[in-house]
Amino acid sequence: MTNIITKDKTCYILILLALLTLMSGCSSLMSSFQKRDRIYEEPVEILQTSERASELADYEYLKSIYSDDLYELLNLAYYKDKKIDSLYLIIDYLYFKSDSLYQELDYYNGRVTVNPVFEIPRTFYFAGRLFVISNDRMYHKFSEIFEQELKAAPRYIPRSGIYFPLFDEVFSAYGVPLDVKYLAIAESGLTSMATSPVGAGGIWQFMPATARQYNLRIDNFVDERRNIFRATDAAAQYLLNSYQFMQNLGSDDWLLAFCAYNAGNNGVARVMREQQAHDFFDLIMRVDETNRYVWRAAAIKLIFDNEELLFGSKFEREPSLLDVTRRETLSLNGYYQLNDWVQAQGTVLRRVWELNPWINLSQRQRQRYSAINDMVLPPGVYEILVPSESEKNEEQLARTERQFQDRNAGHFTHHTVQRGDTLYDIARRYNTTVANIRSINNLQGNTIYPGQRLQILGTPSGGSTSGSNIYVVQSGDSLDTIARKLNVSLNHLLTRNNLTVQERNGRRIVIIQPGQRIHY
Repeated sequence: MTNIITKDKTCYILILLALLTLMSGCSSLMSSFQKRDRIYEEPVEILQTSERASELADYEYLKSIYSDDLYELLNLAYYKDKKIDSLYLIIDYLYFKSDSLYQELDYYNGRVTVNPVFEIPRTFYFAGRLFVISNDRMYHKFSEIFEQELKAAPRYIPRSGIYFPLFDEVFSAYGVPLDVKYLAIAESGLTSMATSPVGAGGIWQFMPATARQYNLRIDNFVDERRNIFRATDAAAQYLLNSYQFMQNLGSDDWLLAFCAYNAGNNGVARVMREQQAHDFFDLIMRVDETNRYVWRAAAIKLIFDNEELLFGSKFEREPSLLDVTRRETLSLNGYYQLNDWVQAQGTVLRRVWELNPWINLSQRQRQRYSAINDMVLPPGVYEILVPSESEKNEEQLARTERQFQDRNAGHFTHHTVQRGDTLYDIARRYNTTVANIRSINNLQGNTIYPGQRLQILGTPSGGSTSGSNIYVVQSGDSLDTIARKLNVSLNHLLTRNNLTVQERNGRRIVIIQPGQRIHY
């Protein structure tokens, strides 16, 4: 009995010691947490008021189901989890901030450093004329222009490698000062797709009316203002004509011809007449844009001439268009898709489209679905750029180009105007637009006459085939042989005649019968 009592007392003492040790550990834990609280006091402040209210609710709930001691431990762990979450938020923010700083660093590393001590010379030559800017007012104005053009130099200097060899070749042939090439940068920044708010387009920024005067074609299919060869040739002709115009007025000044490229010959002649002067440096143009235009080109030339001094080294030029492409002549007697011709040249349609921004994509409207993009050219003779590394298939090319001499409408539809027809009604019938019909048929207005034959690029609504060409199926014909015979696409015949492709024995076939009428 005494031994049992002794054992019980020993157990009680051990349990009491364990409890005291536990309480001591909790006290130490609490003390360490309090110290950490002071360390992280500031970051934890990011907890929102709504989160504190949530903690209060949790406190009341835990207090109701647990004893005070156990609750305190649970609450402490819960509260520390919240603090850890808030620290993670701070870490995420710091990661975001560091990423932003890295991006900013990349930006500044990518910027081109300009020599801060470079001084604009007071005299320099441009287009054979000596520019003297000793006047403080002129020097200040030119400095502003120079600084503005300097910002864009890292973009247009590398691009100059694409076009300057071509410009020099063309302007030398016409006897035009080679410095005129810097006008192209002032005009468009050497971008073929540049379009001004008033409608000027292409690298040389021709207005539509002026472009047509110099035989640049603009319609739904092509915009030759964006053809670098045709447009540069037209620009050289325009400048030469302007120079001769100024000579007739008693001025042998190419700078005034440059002004005329911006303001027109008559605009410059009016200024000369009103101010009784015949030299660029003696005139104030009616519009500051015209005067500034020439000074911009002069500033751009000065940047090119001092490129290494300004930037520490020369920029790498993009390869010349003359080196990476070859010019292929294409003659068409009708409207044709270029798919087969492009394949015969050993390249792909997308590449030709990229190299020839003057070719527009034609959109063939459909009744129920989105329009189909086609690369179609109208009748005419064209020079098309293809990659120099592409290898042409001479046999396929000859066969395709022979087909292009056929005067049929290609994959177009013909419509014969009936009494009561209007362009609006015809456009609706073929799921196209009045503007497309007028452009394709060179109509100046909306007037049409019974019996007139119109070319239509579209698909008839509801399968109507009024006014189309008809081919009668012969024995042994297949839709594929008919398409080749008519120089139209297989898809065109399928769509035009509401034909369906069927699967039989693993083959795709289209059933047609001798005597059947095929519209094309």
